[in-house]
Amino acid sequence: MSSFFPPRPPQLARPRASTDYPLWPPLDTLYDYTQILSQTTPIGQLPQAFLGTPVAIVGAGPAGMVAAFEALRMGLSPVVFEASDRIGGRNWSEPTSIPKAFVEMGAMRFPPSGKVFSFYALDWFQLQPGTFPAPGQVLKTLYYEHQVLTWEPGQPSPGQFVQLQTDWDNFIGSFVNQINQAYASGGMQQVAQVWQQYIDQYAGLSFYEALVQGIPQWTPEDFNAFGALGIGSGGFGPLYDISFLEMLRIVLNGWETDQQLLIGGISELTQHFYTTPVTQPDGTTTSLEQSGAVVFNAQVTGLGFNDATRNPVVDWTQNNAPQSQEFWAVIVAIPTRSMEVSGMTLPTLNGPSPSDAQLLQQSARVGIRDLHTMSSSKMFIVTDTKFWQSDPTMPQNIQTDEMVRGVYCLDYPQLTQGIVLISYTWGDDSDKLLALPPGERFALFKTIISTIDPTFASYLVPADGQVYNVDWQTMPNYYGAFKLNLPGQDPWLWALYYQFQSSIGQSGVGPNSYVYVAGDSVSWSGGWTEGALETGINAVCAVAGAMGATFPYGSPLDQNPYTYDYGQASPGSDQPAPRQPYAVKPPVHSLAPR
Repeated sequence: MSSFFPPRPPQLARPRASTDYPLWPPLDTLYDYTQILSQTTPIGQLPQAFLGTPVAIVGAGPAGMVAAFEALRMGLSPVVFEASDRIGGRNWSEPTSIPKAFVEMGAMRFPPSGKVFSFYALDWFQLQPGTFPAPGQVLKTLYYEHQVLTWEPGQPSPGQFVQLQTDWDNFIGSFVNQINQAYASGGMQQVAQVWQQYIDQYAGLSFYEALVQGIPQWTPEDFNAFGALGIGSGGFGPLYDISFLEMLRIVLNGWETDQQLLIGGISELTQHFYTTPVTQPDGTTTSLEQSGAVVFNAQVTGLGFNDATRNPVVDWTQNNAPQSQEFWAVIVAIPTRSMEVSGMTLPTLNGPSPSDAQLLQQSARVGIRDLHTMSSSKMFIVTDTKFWQSDPTMPQNIQTDEMVRGVYCLDYPQLTQGIVLISYTWGDDSDKLLALPPGERFALFKTIISTIDPTFASYLVPADGQVYNVDWQTMPNYYGAFKLNLPGQDPWLWALYYQFQSSIGQSGVGPNSYVYVAGDSVSWSGGWTEGALETGINAVCAVAGAMGATFPYGSPLDQNPYTYDYGQASPGSDQPAPRQPYAVKPPVHSLAPR
């Protein structure tokens, strides 16, 4: 997984113990993907008649690319429509004008608890991990209400933040201990019971409200300090409105524990999905790149159905030329806001269709419209040297209550230059920057940092004269950074996550549309590459399952959507129907070739 969230110090992460919950599988699914992932065997085995069937995938981010990669391994013919000229989506390592130097414009970190990420990135593709400068592990400067504090590595957070840390540890530790005790006494079954209790108690509660209840001794000043700088690790204020269950997921699933980065950049993951050769069932070896599977600069403009065959149809434009093609199935692996802008909440997008054909169930459409998406902004520069290494008193990380918020100095061993993340913001802290052009913004940030540490600020001179900036809420085809549920929104996420199971039997109004959604924004771990990969695997298994594929024991189609009661989005036929015989859709050999 890679995250947009600020990194947390070891004190915030759930402590390790001999009876500790093992951080896997994820709490909301209790499904272990590692049982079906193999470098030598595809996830599923298709009937011979379906080999070579064209399947469309919208979006070349990690969800779309893992779906295409595994589809190719099974013998399908994936066609990936990517609106931009690059692969990766929000896994975006932007090259700079300095050789080998890049900046991580989107996700950039991952913990060991992301087992699917680790399987592909570390085990299969052998990508090299590196250390992320986590709070409490590197020299850090805190700037709060015009006071400069130094946080030494391995020491408790300084000043008033030490009490905030103690209070936070005691509060969140009660949830950690209950999960640990549940696992020790009854394994995952008991863990599920405890998590259901949390769902029942906190489904309608915001993070702020849970803190008010759980730490009643905190004053308004304490909430201001915690909102501005957390326990010195990064402010929680922009997250106060989100569901407390989302914060519990971050901690209890271990997403903020032992953070690492990829030395070659997070884009390496999706690039390897693109270039790595795989052996197909007929013995041929090819890659997504060699097969021409990715169609770049292809803006999808419509999704609908062929009235005669009932197959989904994709309309797109490339070089201003409109095109259309029928596919056996479509996987839409883009952010929910992009799905809404694209018209995914409508019955169809490209004209009349069978009266009982629907792109998505109503509960999934509500989820696309309503699920909360956070803003996020980042600004990087490349410096001539890794200046923080030459002076033992120089911080590698600065956290402030000013507009800069978080500054991180990143050390990539292949470079002599330094990579400095000048500002890392989200939510309101990001939105307030939008009217400032990057040049003005950088000048303001440098002025703020000069007030805190003039020597540090003197080194903030772009080696190539460039400032690299992104505001994800203004990015075409994204319209925001990452999904975080508001209180009460879990039922809609539940409906979106399990939408892939509509390939089992019949669900929704009328027959299955054979259109499936994927991406981190429909996962239980929004903002993390892990969630994108898991949903991409779900979707491609749904496609194969509807073709009558056979799977090893315990495929994603066997996930039980009724493990938990989230106060389901709507009753009756609008829900997934697990563990029923597959409704196999016959092969169609007249689909137009790519």
